[in-house]
Amino acid sequence: MNILVLTPYIPYPPNFGGSVRIFHLIRQLHRFGHAVHLLSFHYPQEHGEGSTQGLEPFCKTLKLIGRDIGRKRFRQFVSLFSRRSFQWSFHYSDAMQVALEQLTREQKIDLILVEFSQMAGYRFPAGVPVVLDEHNVEFDLLDRMAARENGAVRKFFNRVEARKFRREELAACRAAALTLVTSERDGAVLRQHAPGLRTATITNGVDCDQFARPAGVRHPDTAVFVGATHYFPNEEGVLYFLREAYPLIKEKHPQFRFTVVGGKPPTSIVQLQTDAVQVTGYVNDVRPFMWESSVFVVPLRMGGGTRFKIVEAFAAGIPVVSTRLGAEGIPVEDGRELLLADTPAELAAAVLRVLEDPGLAASLARAGLDYVRRHFDWSVIGVRLDAALAGSVKPS
Repeated sequence: MNILVLTPYIPYPPNFGGSVRIFHLIRQLHRFGHAVHLLSFHYPQEHGEGSTQGLEPFCKTLKLIGRDIGRKRFRQFVSLFSRRSFQWSFHYSDAMQVALEQLTREQKIDLILVEFSQMAGYRFPAGVPVVLDEHNVEFDLLDRMAARENGAVRKFFNRVEARKFRREELAACRAAALTLVTSERDGAVLRQHAPGLRTATITNGVDCDQFARPAGVRHPDTAVFVGATHYFPNEEGVLYFLREAYPLIKEKHPQFRFTVVGGKPPTSIVQLQTDAVQVTGYVNDVRPFMWESSVFVVPLRMGGGTRFKIVEAFAAGIPVVSTRLGAEGIPVEDGRELLLADTPAELAAAVLRVLEDPGLAASLARAGLDYVRRHFDWSVIGVRLDAALAGSVKPS
């Protein structure tokens, strides 16, 4: 098929959740013989903005639409007085609409794959099936963020935004030939609001060979978190761990060190740096931080989808301690592939168990690696993706 992939940013390099998923889905489409035509926004003013270099082997067409995302807070304020959500208005562009229509005609597109529901606010050509890839159920995520948010302004905005975007997101799902979800839980949430909705679960994955751990010794008494900490659910989770669980671990293991790896760390996290708490900011390669640490922590208390963090940590052969919500969408067993803990005391106790029991740590690492190879390698997910897309196109 000729497949047009519509994205809100250039999905290369694949160095954070959304870009990883889109990049590998494109690779799998190419692997199965489809011609991929990528249509994406790009942000020339953004430092470190993605490039197309690593996408060229997998895409027949690469078209970029430049845009300015300045005055975001002002746009959010103005959106409060509109029927449309900020999510949709922020991601809409007349230039993108024109490019979408032009590419569809010129390349005789058979299917349009829309990455993120925020990109579903365009007019899609009649007769061309649209498949919507829901990285998260965004209205559900906004509701969760509002429930956890302490600031009155942010809580109010997220509540209003969730109500508006629920209407728009569900309308986009109903209009699509198929909606891809990253977890069974997300599919159930959508079908609860839209009974009979056609969904297919295409989980997030990992390149197991790329993350394979080389021989070497781990640093004792160390934990690591990897993720974009400017993303609010990640920021809140890291702050929760540092303020509530970290001190309990330090009481028992004074030499304990915690590293936060991820681009654009917010001031709230940067200001908590000490000799024992390292905040790296952006790094070219997150794998060495996983390979060298004793335990990988996922202290999330909000979010949706399937966590890249956990499947990548499994592939990197590092023991994982996670909240139950942090592991949501991954049907693993507590005590076999990872340890689950929610309260600060539980999180601290779980981390201490891994630090103090080498046998347990090795067992968790082995089980996690075996599990991710069988269920979450991108080559396995590619088979499911190809079948799902083929089923969404009516025979001519």
